Amino acid sequence: MRTPGDMSTDVSASGEGVLLDPPSVQGVDPADPNGTLPEDAKLNGIVVIIARWPAFPTGTRIDRVEIYIVGIVDPVAVRFYGAADAAPEFFIPVAATLLPNLPTFEIFYIVYSVNPSTSPNKRLSFALAPVLESPDYPDATIWGYITCTKKIPPASGALFVWEGIRVSIAFDDRFLALDVIELNWRGWNSLNGSGAPLTPVYTFNKTLSAADITNRLALPIVIQPFIPYIEPMKDQHSATASYRLTRGGIAVYRSFESVVKIDRVRPGHQDYCDSANSMAYLNG
Repeated sequence: MRTPGDMSTDVSASGEGVLLDPPSVQGVDPADPNGTLPEDAKLNGIVVIIARWPAFPTGTRIDRVEIYIVGIVDPVAVRFYGAADAAPEFFIPVAATLLPNLPTFEIFYIVYSVNPSTSPNKRLSFALAPVLESPDYPDATIWGYITCTKKIPPASGALFVWEGIRVSIAFDDRFLALDVIELNWRGWNSLNGSGAPLTPVYTFNKTLSAADITNRLALPIVIQPFIPYIEPMKDQHSATASYRLTRGGIAVYRSFESVVKIDRVRPGHQDYCDSANSMAYLNG
């Protein structure tokens, strides 16, 4: 029989890999493909969650569940369940000392029941400490505002707010060709990037080319179109941006977060500049 550290989750003749849901982990967003762990995972460990499996014990039978980290032969947690333990899901702690010293890893579990079954793998990644510079906003004023007019003097390639908001990523020597910048953008109902969110978190991706690495210039990303990414921010509002750098699908670096203030109130008017009335505003 294969050792657990070498197991794949392909269906085999023995029935391994069938009928089981993938494991999940407390505090990990199910929609996050990297499975980013809570920031205290290296200190406090993790809690693996598994769903009740088919043929859960009845009568006196006891099933055994083993949690594994891919590449490690021995299980990092073992639990036993009988009919009295029936529940929709089960929470199994894994001590921090048993987690690998790797930026990302995969876990799975085996249920020894009527027939042994192996779950699909679940990728997990430790939260990254921010080490990269925060994004910049070349069209913001010296006070950090994006308004209805371009700042004076306007930067090269400046945009009006209804055309988009330019974000600039400072080049870093750690960047490599084919790395992907995943920029997260979100609007807020305050000037300091806090309070109630006005938008969900939107992600903008940029793949770095060989020319980007050779040129070593700041990398531009434009937040557009106006709707839905900018329009919700009107009067004394703001947006935050930060990014992570992924390599081969794995997050390796994270930036600090920055805030840009957004005020689209037209002086002397009771409405806001946008793509519909922008020319009327410019003409007075």
